[in-house]
Amino acid sequence: MKINYYNLRHLFLIPSLLILPLYLNAFNGHVGFNKNITDVEWNFLPNTNSSFKYSESADAEFFIYHKNYGLKFNSSSFNLDLERSIHPKELELNAESNEVEFFYIKEDQTSSYSLAFKEQVADPQIIDCYTFSSLTIGTCADAQITLSNSKPKYNFLGDSLLWIAGENKSIRSSFIKATNNSLVDEYSFFLELTENQFNWISPIEEITTGFVANLSFNGSRIGDLVTGTIVTLPQRDKWLTVVAGFSINKSIPIVNNFFFFYEPTFVLVKQIDYRNINDIPTYNLKIISGINYNYLNFDISLFATYYHKNLYGFEHIAFNQRSEHHYDSNYGSIGISGYYKF
Repeated sequence: MKINYYNLRHLFLIPSLLILPLYLNAFNGHVGFNKNITDVEWNFLPNTNSSFKYSESADAEFFIYHKNYGLKFNSSSFNLDLERSIHPKELELNAESNEVEFFYIKEDQTSSYSLAFKEQVADPQIIDCYTFSSLTIGTCADAQITLSNSKPKYNFLGDSLLWIAGENKSIRSSFIKATNNSLVDEYSFFLELTENQFNWISPIEEITTGFVANLSFNGSRIGDLVTGTIVTLPQRDKWLTVVAGFSINKSIPIVNNFFFFYEPTFVLVKQIDYRNINDIPTYNLKIISGINYNYLNFDISLFATYYHKNLYGFEHIAFNQRSEHHYDSNYGSIGISGYYKF
């Protein structure tokens, strides 16, 4: 499923654009958008995992500052579509984020400090069938077992088998400095702390013990098959993600108003109270590079983004026990951005 960019909550930009001309003489800043797409059929991007189909992210921001103080609002969406050979055969992850960032800008405007607060919420995933090794449980046509349970906490599931929800909250502090270096126009340091919270509900928990659990399927206990998969579902206990990062950017004139730019970002990532099943990375490298066109107050860029360890440390809602085994692979996307500066 592809995101309808204009239906997102970040349409707060429309009233902002309507009132903006009234304040142009008193404030400086920008409004802008950014969109990235990855498609499994694009073989010029790094190879994705076998279940990956499509991913899209979009964000819009409004930044305004006056003298030493600035304020930025950002609203974004993230979409990930998967196709698998076993149940659930199709999965969608859709999440939206809202962020507010406060800036203190030095008098010479060559450096700034900022503090940002962000919240990200995913749409719940509703799954009708799940394959546990070779055993499929649920209400789909090829399910070997159909479960029903009279406990009130499962009533909202209806005929579905599993409900999964996730969200996170982040706080990030940053320092940004402009330079006259031939290789770097600007560099920044940042430290981010994210609290992750996932939850899931399913009657499959009821068959890890008891009569059904002791039944055999293809030579294995049903209880063992179910238990072995349950441990790969997202943990329900909160955990913290600490990200420390360093970034630089550089813009190089090409011809007329065209520029070549690059922006590498290196992060160290630490999970606290997270119960990993597989080895997980401790770092990641993200590189954005492309062509920028600047005309008067308008700025448009076409670019590619490369991640050395998938989206690890950058898109927290996508990381948990179900997905951690994919975070040792590369990831890439193609993007476009546009800004109006005032």
